[in-house]
Amino acid sequence: MIDRSDFDRAFVRWYADLYLFALRIVKDEETGKDIVNDAFEYLWKRLDEVEESTLRTYLFTIVRSRCIDHLRKLDNQNRYVEFASAMSQKYVELDSGEPDERLRLIGEAMQLLTPYNRMILQECYVGRKKYKEVADELGVSVAAVHKNIVKALRIVREYVRAEGSHFK
Repeated sequence: MIDRSDFDRAFVRWYADLYLFALRIVKDEETGKDIVNDAFEYLWKRLDEVEESTLRTYLFTIVRSRCIDHLRKLDNQNRYVEFASAMSQKYVELDSGEPDERLRLIGEAMQLLTPYNRMILQECYVGRKKYKEVADELGVSVAAVHKNIVKALRIVREYVRAEGSHFK
């Protein structure tokens, strides 16, 4: 078992190494800091479960796992953004001969969204902000932003598909 003084020594001794380790994996300074801070918070809550002899390995394992989790989430978000952009582009393609009609339908569909959903969708797609930026601005999690984007795009897609079926 470790105590508070062991925790303090571990923080001073390994924070920089853990940060550089995380940075090499996630390639983002703020995310690297967040992951290392989360690892120390996780350790703090489990001081009585960790032996001093395994503390360094324990911390590096936590950081590595959190980095991998972050990259998986980022990959899923990027794939979804690519998919959503492709779907949006499909409805806005100018070769249909009726782009104004499609844009009108998308505008109508946007009005069906709650103001909150509409604002998040606009910030991410029109404002080209990252989910994390929007989440930070709204004081919500990235998962909440992602959930609202999925919901908003589903509503827009269904509306345009239903109302614009004569374009196919």
